[in-house]
Amino acid sequence: MSSQITQVDGCEFSTEELQQYHHYYKFEWNTVSLEQASLTERIAYFTTAVDATIDPERLRAWLRTMGIIDESEKSDQHKLYDRFEVYDYSTAPGFNAMLGSVYDTDGVNKHELDTRMMQAKAKYYNGNVEPLDYQAYVDFKEETKPKPVCPYQHMWDEGKASGSANTKDFANVKLIDIADFIGNGDEVKLSAAALGRIHDEVKDAYQERYYALAIVRSKLEPSSDDAPVFLPALESSGGNAAALKAAIALRIELRKINGTKPVIVFANGSVDASTLGIALSTAELITTECFSTRLFPGNVASDESAVVPALFDWAQLAADQGTAEYILCRPDLVLRGSELAALGLSHGFIAHRKLDGAMERILMAASCPPPHTRGALRKAYVVESSYPGPSKVQVWKREIAEYFAPLASGSKTIDDLVGELKALNKPWAETYLKFAATDKGKALARLRIAALQRARALEFSGALEVEFNATQAWLQGSTVATAFEIKTPLSTILANSSKPEDANPLEVEIPGECPFAQMYRRNPERFNHIDLKSIESHSPLKL
Repeated sequence: MSSQITQVDGCEFSTEELQQYHHYYKFEWNTVSLEQASLTERIAYFTTAVDATIDPERLRAWLRTMGIIDESEKSDQHKLYDRFEVYDYSTAPGFNAMLGSVYDTDGVNKHELDTRMMQAKAKYYNGNVEPLDYQAYVDFKEETKPKPVCPYQHMWDEGKASGSANTKDFANVKLIDIADFIGNGDEVKLSAAALGRIHDEVKDAYQERYYALAIVRSKLEPSSDDAPVFLPALESSGGNAAALKAAIALRIELRKINGTKPVIVFANGSVDASTLGIALSTAELITTECFSTRLFPGNVASDESAVVPALFDWAQLAADQGTAEYILCRPDLVLRGSELAALGLSHGFIAHRKLDGAMERILMAASCPPPHTRGALRKAYVVESSYPGPSKVQVWKREIAEYFAPLASGSKTIDDLVGELKALNKPWAETYLKFAATDKGKALARLRIAALQRARALEFSGALEVEFNATQAWLQGSTVATAFEIKTPLSTILANSSKPEDANPLEVEIPGECPFAQMYRRNPERFNHIDLKSIESHSPLKL
């Protein structure tokens, strides 16, 4: 039997050679301090120190078919095009003013958008750096593009998946890298101090020179379950109130900024329930297959950080009635990018291994000047996005309508649900029944259902007050009946979470907030003469 590869016409390398070359391509040169070495130096090292059976000239010939050649072999024209491709357009003076023409048409596909962007870069480079003929560049790239002669070609980037976000500077995008504020590891938590520092950086986005704010996390490392962590849990050991206050202040700031300029979050790892509200502070949430979030703590009796997480977002969920109740009452549910997309909580999904390149193109679009910034950004991430897969929530639409919608309407209670599920005697119901068999489990489910019902009638600021006070009440063992007493108004939460040198923390605008809610938040004492509890107990008039 011939050892030649025959699956692809024109391949002159044997199976054994291609496997060796694949090993060469995936080799981590930084482990031997050769990341900056020339191609010749790398080939010499690999064929002597790693695999002496490889013929250096055969390896070099294969690299040419892949479009990889040594610097010394490149023509002046090739070097010109290399300089053009590596030029830093993200900080090039005046380049972002050309981006409006790139994104000025709806319905463009990725190929057309990429072509327009390359034409804009060539026009800028030719006029501001050195002469370059765009059509000659296109012809050269077509002539020298890698030849599809290797059946292993689809694997060349496998194993080199994005392990860190692209934190390249963009002159007109304020970039927040979570890795700059916290480390990696299972024990790392988000403290009030770290959140305060992030908050300070976020406020820089108000500067006129920034057109958008982007939140990423580089240097991602797996946790104990091999999943990279994007946002860890809030610090809970003796400091949860401070961390929760700081997280609430940050969420308000992000929504304020998002009212004037786009905020984009690249959630390429897991997000703890206690910090989910931070990620959901913008519609421009991009996920990868590494994103996940669990809305139930591992131990509801001792966990202090995920009592009613992201309450406003779940209460205002634009989905079938009962969906939020189903999500917040299913202890084993893990939400991923497909669920968030189906629920309308995220608007982009990018494969993890493609994230670096896609992120750079998206952030370049975010450099488009106002008032085109948000539109350009959305067009960019739409063409970069792919299908995230089917949503697990959608699969249970019938069960949600039958068993959980009555919880939303108030026509049934958690006790009624437990009774129905016992009578149902179906395997999928066992998880709920096992959880509800514990006093703490049933109490948490009751609290979450009651919090949802209350938050649906509240503005964002009111929902934040309920979220904070219900969490503190839960930790103190309060019943559902007393859990929603607003002992700590938002004015106090924000005042305690702000630094003394800050401007008045109450002078903020929360998008969509009722004017009376704003008045109460800023000065609750103005309403002391009104019996709010009495008003709350009245049913709305039926006219």
